[in-house]
Amino acid sequence: MKGILAAVFLTLGFYIIPVPAHAADNLPPPGSDSWTVPTQFLACSGNPYALCYYSGPDIATPSRRYSDPPVLPCKVDPNGPGAAECTCYAVTDLPDVSDKNPLNLELQYNYVLMTGILQKETHKKTIEECGPLGGKCLNLTNLNSCAGSDFQGEGCQQAEVCSMLGNIGTGSPQTLYKNLKDVTLISTFSLDHVSEHSFGSTACEGGLYAGCMTAPCKQDENGLTTCQCPTVDGPYQIGQRSERLRELGLGCDISPNVWSAANRITPP
Repeated sequence: MKGILAAVFLTLGFYIIPVPAHAADNLPPPGSDSWTVPTQFLACSGNPYALCYYSGPDIATPSRRYSDPPVLPCKVDPNGPGAAECTCYAVTDLPDVSDKNPLNLELQYNYVLMTGILQKETHKKTIEECGPLGGKCLNLTNLNSCAGSDFQGEGCQQAEVCSMLGNIGTGSPQTLYKNLKDVTLISTFSLDHVSEHSFGSTACEGGLYAGCMTAPCKQDENGLTTCQCPTVDGPYQIGQRSERLRELGLGCDISPNVWSAANRITPP
């Protein structure tokens, strides 16, 4: 598990120097899932969610170790220009945090990339609440320090957007898209299913990809979910190791499919 977390920290750029708030200025639109620092991944708990991190090709992308993940295709929607229909994991159970299975704290949460929030009003309010870099709210980088203060310190409260994702315990539905009653899950990021795939990063210089953060999703009967994700043309990173993708005969271009991906922009 320590190896997996180390890979996560490297992939999300944990080992970077502090950056000024203006580093978040002039980012591409939310649908591009562009970000600069991992503090912009706001930590949420107790909600169901869709995980589209591994979606893309028409074949499964298992890790080198034995695993049998489902096929998670992401296809450009012929009826909706600028959109893709992506099959994603549906995570509808709370993580098992019993004494027999002491999960690392990072694994108990899922994360909303604040710069990728598609609902405009919520996007604006989240920046006002958490600051442009997310440091005023609970996030991927301050979980452990906040746990030491029983989540009472500055920046240790979950962002308001977390309450809009639904609640497993109470059965409350999502409210991010109030007018879309058939939407049951919202796409976020987590470390669920991380051992089934080759978690890492593959840089792609440019091309069409799907930015699925906070995309609306409809749960399927087979335990998966279908999400409607905006598509963007530009540089991006796939969340799996390039060496493993090559072994599977995959690369940046999987047309007519597209990868669910994001774009980390290094601050100047």
